[in-house]
Amino acid sequence: MKNVKATLASFVVMTAIAAPVLAQAPRPAPVPDPQAPTQDDRRPPQIDMSAVVDDKTTAKGRLVKVDTDTMTIVIKDEDNQEQEFRYTDATKVVGAQEQVSGLSTKAGSKVLVHFLRGAGDTRIATKVHFTDEEEK
Repeated sequence: MKNVKATLASFVVMTAIAAPVLAQAPRPAPVPDPQAPTQDDRRPPQIDMSAVVDDKTTAKGRLVKVDTDTMTIVIKDEDNQEQEFRYTDATKVVGAQEQVSGLSTKAGSKVLVHFLRGAGDTRIATKVHFTDEEEK
């Protein structure tokens, strides 16, 4: 019985001494989830507004497609040439009850795009005005 008590007492003393040391042991860093979106995945692509030319211009045509990943819309003008425009959260939509990102269902509709010229060949849509609701 004496041996049991001595062993138990030794165990209690060792635990009391080791507990603070074990509590301060460095914990491994959490492993990031490879499926979780990164900070860059949640942000829309950046538009270089520093090179925006002040003249506002318009383009008419039919809406071809809307790409929400690159934040672009494409229209086909009267000469059957495709024109691409970047849009932002501030781009206004007139004549439709949706935001720009939801306009992919409006393909074929006539539109008038008001835009600014950005850096290089970038065109930044400020307003997308639907002139009719017909499909092709």
